[in-house]
Amino acid sequence: MFKANFDLYKPWEDAEKIGRPPYIAVFKKAGKVLLYVAEKHGENKSFDMTDFCFSDKSPAIPKIAVVEFENSGRKITPNMIQNNNLVYAAAVATKQGIPVVFSDLSDEEMLKVLKSCNPEREFANDDLTKILTAGGPSVRKGELNLLSHKLNMYGRDPFMIKNITDALNKYDVVLAVFGEGHYLSHRLILEDMLGTPEYIKTVPNVRGDFDNINIIPIKLSEVI
Repeated sequence: MFKANFDLYKPWEDAEKIGRPPYIAVFKKAGKVLLYVAEKHGENKSFDMTDFCFSDKSPAIPKIAVVEFENSGRKITPNMIQNNNLVYAAAVATKQGIPVVFSDLSDEEMLKVLKSCNPEREFANDDLTKILTAGGPSVRKGELNLLSHKLNMYGRDPFMIKNITDALNKYDVVLAVFGEGHYLSHRLILEDMLGTPEYIKTVPNVRGDFDNINIIPIKLSEVI
């Protein structure tokens, strides 16, 4: 049975950088395979990484998908599937007939974590929004960034790691799809369990590259 040693957790800003995301970390041990897509949220290429993991070129075909999406029961809409690779990965997994685990905390759970770290304060949804959009977790920047770091270290990342570990203990091939910042914090824990991964940094681009497209519309009609 795999067991995570969370003492090896590292704040992402202090972790060794792997390269420009997205990329896939491929862990193999004792007949188990973990395909960890370390994505850049909103990056067109992240979708290609997900498609690659379900293709015949993948090192192994996933039997379960563990994704960074809140465990809240929020309804998934078609628009979310098209615009969010985390949700897209869940949709592809569902289409393939394999289970999906939403492995991030709900807003309510995040507020409980913040309260446990700061018992002298009260937190509301507006505070949570500010924390999550402050520019990322950090132990050296502003107060909101520090709170984001605490939220990850004491809540979000332990929940993510536990879901990945539980999945590995039940399934032979696990697909994990999380933002690269989470991967950098998770990496030493995963290497302790599974050994050093191999990295896949380029995959066939099935959607085309829109990174440098500059759309300049023309006018056919004047505004009335």
